[in-house]
Amino acid sequence: MNERYLKYGLLAPALLICAVTLFYPLVQSLIYSVHDWQMNRSTVLGAFVGLSNYVDLVLHDPDFLGSVWVTLVFTVPSVMLTIIVGLSLAVLLAGSGTLEVNTRMLLVIPFAMSPALIGISWRFMLNPEFGVVDAILNSVLPGLGNEPILSNPALAMIALILVDVWHWTPYFMLTFIGALASLPQETLDAAQVDGASNGRIFFEIVLPQIRPVLAIAVLLKTIFSLKMLDQVVTMTAGGPGTSTETLPFLVYNTAFRYYDIGYASAMAWLLAIVMIVLALIYSRFALERSK
Repeated sequence: MNERYLKYGLLAPALLICAVTLFYPLVQSLIYSVHDWQMNRSTVLGAFVGLSNYVDLVLHDPDFLGSVWVTLVFTVPSVMLTIIVGLSLAVLLAGSGTLEVNTRMLLVIPFAMSPALIGISWRFMLNPEFGVVDAILNSVLPGLGNEPILSNPALAMIALILVDVWHWTPYFMLTFIGALASLPQETLDAAQVDGASNGRIFFEIVLPQIRPVLAIAVLLKTIFSLKMLDQVVTMTAGGPGTSTETLPFLVYNTAFRYYDIGYASAMAWLLAIVMIVLALIYSRFALERSK
C-alpha cells in the first residue's frame, strides 16, 4: 500500500468504531429531537416539529430550567473543590518517599471505583439508622446526629458534591503531581537561595507555570460534572423533590421513565452543545500546550 494512504488504512478500524458508536447515535438523537415521539403512544417516529421541542424547553418548561440551575449549583462548587483539594494533595504528596507513594496509592482507590457503586455505597453510609457517617456525626457533632441527610434538600446536594469531589480528586491530584514534576528545578532553587518563603514560591513561581494545566483540569472537571448521572441515580434519585435533579438525570427520566424520546433528545442536545464547546476549548488548550 502507498505510504500516503497507509495512515488512513491504519486509522480506518478506529474511525469505523467511532462512526458506529458515536456519530450514528448523535445523528439519530438529533433526528429524534426535531420530532414529536412518545414511545408510550407509538413505536414509530412521530411527526416532524422542527425546533418546537427546543423552544418549549427554553421558554416554557420550568422543570428544564430548574434542572439547569441544579446542574450549575452542583457543577461550580464541585469543580472548585476538586481542583483546590487535588492541587493541595499534589503539593503535599509530590515527593518520592515511601509515605508519599503509599498515600497516593491509597487515595487512588476512590477513582478506581465504579460511579454507580460509589453512589450505592455512600447511600448506605449516609443512612441515618445504620450508616457510618451518622455514627461519626453523632460522636463529633451531636446536633447533626440522626439527621436524614439525603432527605434534606440542602444536605443532599452538599453530600452529592462532596462524594463527587471524593471520587475525582485522586485523578486530578495525579495530574497536578505530573505538572509539578515537570517544573524546572533551577527556578525553585534560585527562589529558595534568594530567601523566598514556601508560600511565595508556590503563588509566584509554581502556580503561574502550571496555569495551563489548571485551565485544562477545570475544563475537564466541568465536562465530567455536567454529565454526571450515576451518583444521582443510585444515591439521591433526584430527590428530595427535585433538589438534586441535574440535567442528565432529567434527560434520563424523560426518556426512560416517561418515554418522551423526542423531548429528551432535545434536552440531551442542548447539554451536548455546551459540552462540545467546552471540548473544543479543551482541545485548543491541549494543542497549544503540546507545541
